[in-house]
Amino acid sequence: MTKLVVQQAPEPAIPQRFLLTASIWGVLAGGLLVCGGDMVLASRWAGASVAVVHAFTLGFLGNAMVGSLLQFLPVAVQARVRGGRRAAAWLYGLLNAGALLLVLALHGALWLSPMLGGGVLLVAFMLLLVMVLPGLWQAATQRLLRWGIGSALLAALVTALLGFALAVGLSGKATLALPALTDLHASWGVLGWVLGLLAAVSRVVAPMFQGALPAPARLQGVWQALLYGVLLLALLLGLAGGALPGGRMVVAGLGLAFALGGLLLQSRAAKLRNVPLTWFWRCGLLALVASAGVLVADADQVVLVGALALVLGLPWLVTGMQLEITGFLAWIDLQRRCGRGVRVPGVQSLVPERDKYMVLSLQLLAGLTLIMAIFRQIPVNSAGLALLLAHAAGVATQCAARWRVRRFAAEFEAGK
Repeated sequence: MTKLVVQQAPEPAIPQRFLLTASIWGVLAGGLLVCGGDMVLASRWAGASVAVVHAFTLGFLGNAMVGSLLQFLPVAVQARVRGGRRAAAWLYGLLNAGALLLVLALHGALWLSPMLGGGVLLVAFMLLLVMVLPGLWQAATQRLLRWGIGSALLAALVTALLGFALAVGLSGKATLALPALTDLHASWGVLGWVLGLLAAVSRVVAPMFQGALPAPARLQGVWQALLYGVLLLALLLGLAGGALPGGRMVVAGLGLAFALGGLLLQSRAAKLRNVPLTWFWRCGLLALVASAGVLVADADQVVLVGALALVLGLPWLVTGMQLEITGFLAWIDLQRRCGRGVRVPGVQSLVPERDKYMVLSLQLLAGLTLIMAIFRQIPVNSAGLALLLAHAAGVATQCAARWRVRRFAAEFEAGK
């Protein structure tokens, strides 16, 4: 099992800022659903729909994944992150300013050009690579893990480049095949960046926190090679004006392999822990299985496929880890405030299981309402409100952890 070197962890406030902001973006995305109503689910090309998608992918998933990486790399991979607090602050500002500008431009609220947000985001992801790739390259441990994370980071940069090209096309500055470019952008972002990173880090976090089996190294290496080989081939064909034959089936197959593989590794574990994280991942993986199944069965159900993967499945996987990392960061913060030799509350006391199960329950309820809204059983506004409340619970849980840290530290100082 991977050894965690807690002494190399960054200041807890650095990843905490990203993780808390991720949940705030979830609240904002729910609010966009409340305000947009039926228009959001009318078509994948509707401005309101694209704005909500990017609120989840850039705002929620982006902040959560970047914040988690800044904590994970030095602690679990022993890879130094360059730039310290100042670079992290710049990264935080660029990522969130770019995401906000792009979401506003796509929504059409302020008549902004999407090129502005797209350009800022491109700079943000370039900065991320400058901060983490050198340390990842120089680290001497866990070759497969480092390869997976490095590939996902490069995929993030390709996604940002394709996104900026799309912004140029949408602004009328160039004539581009927007539908084909959009599919490439989505594939590199969802499969290469998000799914690729989750697959890489799950090799460490699933056995450590869930008790699940790790994926066989050779099998995971083959999956990663297929994933990025397919994405690169699709990109080259797309740039030449062609398309990957059977692309829809290939995408569904890669996603299905990840999801079914994760469920199988959970089911075969001898001592699988019955903890909230296990249930977050089980539900998230099932949602991804459903998304891949719908994609294979009916290519016209794009909104349902996107909702199952981008609004439910992937955020559930990330939220489970987000809450675990929040407790870990709170514990590190207390250790550093109080010094060695002081007995501080454990991780599970700082973020109790009841709080995690509350967030999980609200997330599942929000998922049910969203599916019902897609099938016109309830108003879309109701689903948006449920999503807003579910992510607001995530905000409250993280704020409660910080409050417990401050309370214990104050009591410790008073008792000196």
